[in-house]
Parts: sequence; C-alpha cells; structure tokens
Amino acid sequence: MERAVLCGVSSLVRPDALVAARGLWRAPGPPRLFHADAADAPEAALPWLREVVEEFARRADLTVLSPADAAALYGPVPPLRPARRLRSLGDGAVLLACGPQVSVLICDDADARPRADGPADVVIGLPFTPSLPNLQAALGANGVPWDAAGWMDLANTAFAA
Repeated sequence: MERAVLCGVSSLVRPDALVAARGLWRAPGPPRLFHADAADAPEAALPWLREVVEEFARRADLTVLSPADAAALYGPVPPLRPARRLRSLGDGAVLLACGPQVSVLICDDADARPRADGPADVVIGLPFTPSLPNLQAALGANGVPWDAAGWMDLANTAFAA
C-alpha cells in the first residue's frame, strides 16, 4: 500500500515548506491529496494563497475545499463556483466539504468525455464528509479512481473507515 501525500495550503506559508512541497508535488509517485484550508489565513496573504491553491490543485488527485475556504480565496460567490473552477484546472476531483453531514463531490463525467451541453464534470451530493486522514488512507489503498463511480466508492470507503 502506497501512502497518499497530503498537503495543506496553510502549511505552505513558510518558504522552505513551499519549496519542499513543490518538489514533492512535481515528482511522480503516490496519489496527491490537497487541502485548500485558507479560511484562517491573513487577508493580505489571500491573493498569493489563491495562486498557490490553483497551482497545487492542477496536480492534485483530490482537492478538499470548504465554503469558508472558497469565500476567503474567491470572495462572496456561491462555493460551488470556486470548487468547479479548481476542478476545471486539473484532472483530479474536488470535494466541497460543507460540514460533517454534507459534502459535494465534483469529478469526471461517467462517460469520460466532454459534453456539448455543459461542463465535462458531474456534481454528486454526499450525505457525509469523510475525514482527511480517511481520504488519504483510501487513496493510498485503492489508488486514484478513473470515473464518478470510482470516486463514490472511494468517498464511501473513506467515510466508513
């Protein structure tokens, strides 16, 4: 079992941590789980942190974002909009963690092809929010899913653990 790499934006404020994380993030290897936890960041750092979040979300297999993080990074917009933006930047899925009882999973369309009628992703409501350690363990044990059904299985496995 290969352990998934977990990186949070709040830990990347230190320059040495950012350099090390960039090197780890670019190297081929285990699945990448990114936590865009910017809600408690100083307001002056938010424009820079938004760039860092988007940089890391491009290569993340799964990005976890809360509505508070979305508001801090992108202002007063519906949180699904920044979550879909992060999803569109890369190939990974995004989990919008709305609280312990509700989350939204945004991942590849089950057909795995662009649709002419809208975005090439699907939005799935979940009646739970799996914890970051459980998501990290599920990614490490099961690998990165290829489609919506696989992401649902991974989310269910992480929640059940």
